[in-house]
Amino acid sequence: MIKTLPLEPLHEELGAHFFEFAGWRTPMKYTNSIKEAMAVREDAGFFDVSHMARFVLRGRDALKFLNWATTSNLMVEGGRTRYTLTLNELGGIKDDNVAFLVDPLLFVVNAANREKILNWFGHLLGNSDFEVKVEDVTEETIMVAIQGPRARQKVHQILGFDVKVKKFRVREVEHRGKKVLISRTGYTGEDGYELIFGDVELAEEFVRSLVSQGVRPCGLVARDILRLEAGLVLYGNDINEETNPFEARLDFAVDMSKEFFGKEALINREVEKVRVGLLSEGRSAPRPGNVITNLKGEEVGFITSGNYSPTVRRGIAMGYVIKKYSEEGTELLVKGVKEIKVRVHKMPFYDEDKYGWRRKVPAPPTS
Repeated sequence: MIKTLPLEPLHEELGAHFFEFAGWRTPMKYTNSIKEAMAVREDAGFFDVSHMARFVLRGRDALKFLNWATTSNLMVEGGRTRYTLTLNELGGIKDDNVAFLVDPLLFVVNAANREKILNWFGHLLGNSDFEVKVEDVTEETIMVAIQGPRARQKVHQILGFDVKVKKFRVREVEHRGKKVLISRTGYTGEDGYELIFGDVELAEEFVRSLVSQGVRPCGLVARDILRLEAGLVLYGNDINEETNPFEARLDFAVDMSKEFFGKEALINREVEKVRVGLLSEGRSAPRPGNVITNLKGEEVGFITSGNYSPTVRRGIAMGYVIKKYSEEGTELLVKGVKEIKVRVHKMPFYDEDKYGWRRKVPAPPTS
């Protein structure tokens, strides 16, 4: 049975076009996905990401267990967020996650992997002495992401105060007498916040306030464009249980100085293929499953994600290639419905002086 978002009636009122994603009926778009994506790059947009699974971990060993069950170092001061990976016995990626180091611990999981990770944690705990209770609070909470160069300003106007929180940090605030968890995180490459509400009415009121402030409703198609432009992976496309963190170039999320499940399989692991960004010569974009060849026509890799980028106005993609073809600037061919000339390109694809959370140039004025 398809699950529905708590705010679905509001999304219908806002003109959402729905589709099924990971067992949920979610907004695909509201008007135009390209315009929605550019609203986030140039101003502010919001996404209902309540389909993402949320687990609360309690108990004496909660932090110790999560630090062992995933790859990043979570033994840091509270109030931080950590992008981390859950691995299988062979070092393959079961899921990519975000740990919120608050009390109690919060762990965000990809929607498609909700049951898999919940069962996996149950398996790990059942074969260990950790004293931990894992509670699935996905359907008891609402998660909204507000992203873009003006996102924080818009949120502050609604809350009535500035949220003092650094990038990749999280804290609890009070709004209308109720507690809301707010983190300076997101999956678009832009600055902004993700808010988690425990009250549907409060969440609806907040989203209505966003709309009245001119924040654009955005669907998951726009979010996919934005994460691809930023060079961020999508589980099931760019990574899976056959992929190890090093070939996916997610080694920044792996702390080999600590002990974690799956570590032994990564020691002295040879990397034969690596994830790269690919930029087309024109607007045509490679598609997942397309074969990548060198200029001699020899197969050297495959595409995992691809789309037209409204920010760089070219086709962009991610894929895996034999390591010797991964150097930036390497010219390659993609074999799909038609042949597309591409070259290996840095990620994010956009100019980080002009776009993204590191931008140095102010966003253009709103019309």
